[in-house]
Amino acid sequence: MKKYILLLTFFTFGIVNAQIGIGTVTPNSSSILDVTSTTKGLLPPKMTQAQRTAIATPATGLLVFQTDGSAGYYFYNGAGWQQFSAGNSWSLNGNSGTVPATNKLGTTDNQPLLVKTNNAESFRILGNGNVVLGGTTSTSKLHLTSPNVLSIVQDFESVTSGNVTLVNTNNPYNFYTNVGCIVDDGWRISTSDASSAACASCSGQRAVIDYGASTCDQDATLVVKLGVINATSIPISFNYSFNYDVTPEAFVVTLYNETTASVQATLLNLSADALNQLYSSTQAITSGQDYSLRFRYVGNYGWGVTVDNISIVAPVNVLRIVDGNQANNYVMVSDANGNGTWTNPSGFSISDDDWRFNSGSAYTDPIYRTGDIRIGSSGTPSYELDVDQGIDGNQTGLGSSEYITDGSAENWISNTIVPQNDNSVSLGSASLRWSTIYATNGVINTSDSREKENIQPLHYGLQELKQLKPVSYQWKEEKYGKTILSDSEKRNKIGFIAQDLQKILPETVQDSEWRPKDPNNLSVYEKRKTNILGVSYSEILPVVIKATQENQNTLNEVKKLLDEATLMVKQLEKK
Repeated sequence: MKKYILLLTFFTFGIVNAQIGIGTVTPNSSSILDVTSTTKGLLPPKMTQAQRTAIATPATGLLVFQTDGSAGYYFYNGAGWQQFSAGNSWSLNGNSGTVPATNKLGTTDNQPLLVKTNNAESFRILGNGNVVLGGTTSTSKLHLTSPNVLSIVQDFESVTSGNVTLVNTNNPYNFYTNVGCIVDDGWRISTSDASSAACASCSGQRAVIDYGASTCDQDATLVVKLGVINATSIPISFNYSFNYDVTPEAFVVTLYNETTASVQATLLNLSADALNQLYSSTQAITSGQDYSLRFRYVGNYGWGVTVDNISIVAPVNVLRIVDGNQANNYVMVSDANGNGTWTNPSGFSISDDDWRFNSGSAYTDPIYRTGDIRIGSSGTPSYELDVDQGIDGNQTGLGSSEYITDGSAENWISNTIVPQNDNSVSLGSASLRWSTIYATNGVINTSDSREKENIQPLHYGLQELKQLKPVSYQWKEEKYGKTILSDSEKRNKIGFIAQDLQKILPETVQDSEWRPKDPNNLSVYEKRKTNILGVSYSEILPVVIKATQENQNTLNEVKKLLDEATLMVKQLEKK
């Protein structure tokens, strides 16, 4: 009985003092339970993982020992069960005495290791060791993806209509040093243009300012904040319409550096009409600094300005490598060991130097190619430029709509072929002749009197025509491609021998031609004798007509004499 009384007294003492000591009569003042022993330990509840996870609504700080799986002490942190580490955690100040073969930072299963900053993922290491920045998957050891595109658009659609606020913490905001004006004489957001500054390219809401009271001297600036920009240059565009009236009216647009409180660049400085215009340019800036666009209007009862569709859209740099050799238009070149450095491409010495891209010259990046090129299929090209996508149907464009199509053993031209300069070049030559020319309407020769001079009556006629020696003949060699016709396959031709014709009608025989004096200079031509003579059969036709006319005149004279003789005979018969 005394034992129970003593035990009751002991617990009563502990409850009154809100402390319990086991193995000590002086429990620590900071604890509610102080267990002291040099020979025994504290044994918490032991259970399996399934039993631990089955605990309903565990209290924060609840402690158990798990006997299976990843055995050890577990406590509930308010959100989930957390296992006590066994002294293998990484310190914020670094660890010492680590063994690379056993100590590690990462995962023990096929799960990626994520590294976050500001609670957002910076990069991850996948289970296969690939490093990914800006994505979740990769097929290479290092994968960089930048979805970041600098995109700043202010079309004023989300800005409250009416007078632009004067509070500079808003975007946009308005400030002015107007004299003799009212609040409505500053910038405002409206669905209509300034009274006399119509902007056809503007739509929806836009920023406008126009004349106020006749006593108002306006000097108002609209500020559109761009924020901190991590780029070295930005493309800027906006629509505007400015209607100039009288001095001192002006419209000035600046790119303003808010970090240094200075003008970075003046984009517009107008004191003349500029209606319905688009501004576009790329401006250099200092990366990491704060910028704004400022639209300043100065007027004295002037016509005003309309502004809309402010846009700054540009890609953000993804990778930067600085080795001390970097320079504009340099390229990264590797040595035999894979060490790379920035190098001037003009100093390259490459054994397979068949493609060259030339920039910075007077031309727009011409491309030089040493060797043949094949387009449309693989394999070795047969020509310097071989466009081959099948037996026929290959098309090669020559401009906005003109093209050449590869037919079946022929080429099709989509448009009319004409010389670049009128009456300046020939089709074919004495040594490179067309075999046969097919035409629906024949060949049309220019015969306009306004194009001619020294016009004289033709002195050739019947006498010369009687001297001509028409012949029939066959060509010594007649072929189509590489097929040479036999004598039995050749067709008989009719015509003249040029050497005979040259003695009678030399004008109809082509024995010379004008050729470029220098193939590289097509402005200077010289006359050269041809190895083969040609005949212009159409020029024989006027001689035939002249001979026919002479013959007709002779017939008319004979008929006249015959008529006179017939008349005389009739008169004699009457006697």
